[in-house]
Amino acid sequence: MKRIASIFFAALTAISCNAQTQPTSDDDEFTWADALGAEITDEWRGEKHRAFDFWIGEWEMNWRAPVAGAFEHEVEGSWTHERVFPILGGKAIVELGWERDTPDEPSQRGFSIRYYDTEKEHWVMAQNWPNATNQGGAFLDQLVGREHLGRLTMYSATRRPKGDGTFADEHRRYNFADIRPGKTIRWDGSNTPDKGVTWHTWYVVDSHRRRDLDPHGAAGTAFPGVHQEVLCTDEPHGAYDNLQGVWQGTATDADGAISMVRMSAGKLLDGCGVATVLETDAVRTFRAFGYHPRLEQWVVYHLDDRPGTAHAYFVSKSAGEGASFEESALASIQDETTPFVVEESFDTSAALRRTSWTAMSDSEIVFQEETRESPQSEWFVAADYRLTRNE
Repeated sequence: MKRIASIFFAALTAISCNAQTQPTSDDDEFTWADALGAEITDEWRGEKHRAFDFWIGEWEMNWRAPVAGAFEHEVEGSWTHERVFPILGGKAIVELGWERDTPDEPSQRGFSIRYYDTEKEHWVMAQNWPNATNQGGAFLDQLVGREHLGRLTMYSATRRPKGDGTFADEHRRYNFADIRPGKTIRWDGSNTPDKGVTWHTWYVVDSHRRRDLDPHGAAGTAFPGVHQEVLCTDEPHGAYDNLQGVWQGTATDADGAISMVRMSAGKLLDGCGVATVLETDAVRTFRAFGYHPRLEQWVVYHLDDRPGTAHAYFVSKSAGEGASFEESALASIQDETTPFVVEESFDTSAALRRTSWTAMSDSEIVFQEETRESPQSEWFVAADYRLTRNE
């Protein structure tokens, strides 16, 4: 990887002479671009992985709602500012959004992440767009889709709760079309209650490119879109806010081998999430933490930079020290027509991976990544992480 602070490197050389070097995390030049892996690497330069590159940059987006009794959508809607950039060496594309004209108001906060799944040969998107009435849907909302003749279309089957306690199944469609690279994009979102017989387009969004990406801020600071932190202020939201910052330490695997690690963390969505990047010698992993009030679960979105790996969700009823996040296969979208998160309980009885937090303070964090061979087997520690905060 890259260079590391000489004192930290010298100390760890005595432990593991095979450790690879990493960037200096207490250097002012260590930015989110470094931590996230924002530079596109050769591994991800294939055409299919670059289908969303037209969106990279800074944008202003005009969200136009339907006009009652008319065929058209309003000409002037509400405006957001969007920042779109690659992460994990280009494996994924991240979108951050916030209200353009009144950024301190608790509206229009947005996050999405998408990548091309090489096994299923489709794009996979997850998102979280909290607002004053929907504070904290975690990062569970997902769609899948493909590119065809310059149009990117994504779908999902959604099971929505109704006021009477029952659920309604709907299908959703997102379109990226009329793409003029470097200039404008049209996006629209629609729902159908009858499997495509009728569609209701609830927004048409005209996206206007303003510039290339502004420089990334320092790693370990809040992400763009965090302003007054007026969303998700009630407990248990905020349990992972103290992760914000840059941490360094070691990872010990099951064979006793020790390697250097670094974790960068920052707040998202004005208080409704925390994103972390864990860097080891072998892999870079992006994780987004959020609490889902209706499901009463903590949810972690997980994606690493290894070829062929898909995203996963780890869930827990509790947070902080003593919490164990187990993988929930039911949470991940499978295709365009199967509802995801179909069980309120997030059944993890078949989980083969989990992350257990044994210590979490302002100065130290300790957690273990655990695995087992089958649901009937005992858990064993695959890696033990011990990190301290960079001052």
